[in-house]
Amino acid sequence: MGGKTNIKQRLTYIDIARAIGILFVVLGHINQFYRDSQGIEYSQILIFIYAFHMPLFFILSGILFSEKTFRNLSFFDFLIKKVKGLVVPYLFLDITAGLYGVVVSSEIKISSIVEVVKNTLTIHCNVSANWFISALFIGEIFLYFFLKYYRSMYRYFVWIPFLIIPRYYPFSTHWINVFVRGMIAFTFMLVGYYLKDYYKNDVNKRWNVIVLSVVLTYIIAMLNGQIDFWGSRVGNPILCLIGGLIGAYWVIGLSKNIKSKLLVFIGQNTMTMMGTHMIVFGIVWNLCSITFFNIMPLLTANLYGEILIFILTIAANLPIMYVYNRYLPFLIGKHK
Repeated sequence: MGGKTNIKQRLTYIDIARAIGILFVVLGHINQFYRDSQGIEYSQILIFIYAFHMPLFFILSGILFSEKTFRNLSFFDFLIKKVKGLVVPYLFLDITAGLYGVVVSSEIKISSIVEVVKNTLTIHCNVSANWFISALFIGEIFLYFFLKYYRSMYRYFVWIPFLIIPRYYPFSTHWINVFVRGMIAFTFMLVGYYLKDYYKNDVNKRWNVIVLSVVLTYIIAMLNGQIDFWGSRVGNPILCLIGGLIGAYWVIGLSKNIKSKLLVFIGQNTMTMMGTHMIVFGIVWNLCSITFFNIMPLLTANLYGEILIFILTIAANLPIMYVYNRYLPFLIGKHK
């Protein structure tokens, strides 16, 4: 019974860490929108968020990557498992998002539908946030082969691509960029896998450690500047890696101090929110633009408006997450 309790507690704080991560993702995208369309920029917030929010997800995947995965599963079985858990949700979320855009734009014709499917299959993504799912898939393939056929000599050169290529290679092709995103994901997954005991240890649960880690993450983020894994921009690779590690450390520690069924639910459905929040945000923004609501001056005025839009977007996303989780679990990578 004690073992089962520990497993349940572990999964709970992992879910909450995921929830915190996806909330930062949504906030970051809303912040970008305000910067690009409203001319209101909180660059330090964006730089801080981007320093750790995507590394967090990849590190969590590494923490949860079990030895049984590569020791007991053939590559074919592993691949089938990942197709069900990642590829199917990616296809479903990205194609449905693209079709929604076609309907809204009143461009309902065969060529538009074909373009939607093409964008999905070529990983151009109808919703840009869905790049994460493809990167996670590629990263886990890399991790499987690395651990399955590991030799001690590998540790000397496995970091070279992350340390050199993202910073100095002029990425000019889409597919190279897709590959590099997967490589970045793999690097953080591998670190998460090897450091899982440190992240699971309750030292990071202490508030003084959390505060210190937040401060260090902020300092490193400011030193490294804006990074963007979608565009394979990591800035200084060492600072990027350290910032992601420390950021994930305090988020996981913070999660151990939180009890929230709502955050657990969000954490168990982060993929759905990743694939739908940008559409939901657009709908919320357009609804708030209607004169009847008469709240746009508040929403565009300052940071408080951004926070309000963020809260409305999360609230509007919850019913979608519930429906997908309750009635379409097999399409979002879950068992019935």
